[in-house]
Amino acid sequence: MLIRVAEQGTPAFRLRKGEEGLSIFDTESVDPPLTEAEILDSFRTGSVAVARSIEEVKGFGLEVVPIEGAASLPDRLRRAHVEIRPGRQMSRTQFKQSLKELEDGT
Repeated sequence: MLIRVAEQGTPAFRLRKGEEGLSIFDTESVDPPLTEAEILDSFRTGSVAVARSIEEVKGFGLEVVPIEGAASLPDRLRRAHVEIRPGRQMSRTQFKQSLKELEDGT
């Protein structure tokens, strides 16, 4: 399972200016698997976790790429950090549209 951390009331899968991918955590990539609570403990109070399966993400033509997380994260989260990236030959506009569809679950 993949977990994206977002601020409550804001879209979880919005690409910001200059970003090439969206940071998420692959809960199954460490042993024992990460829990939602363990992830949220490292973020601001009020943050929410949004879960998607790897199959769902890839179903929108997107890729999941392992990229070590920021040094400010606990070791387990750093190791479980991945990014959602555009699929092959996907334009930025198409990437944003796929992320919107992933957000909406359509």
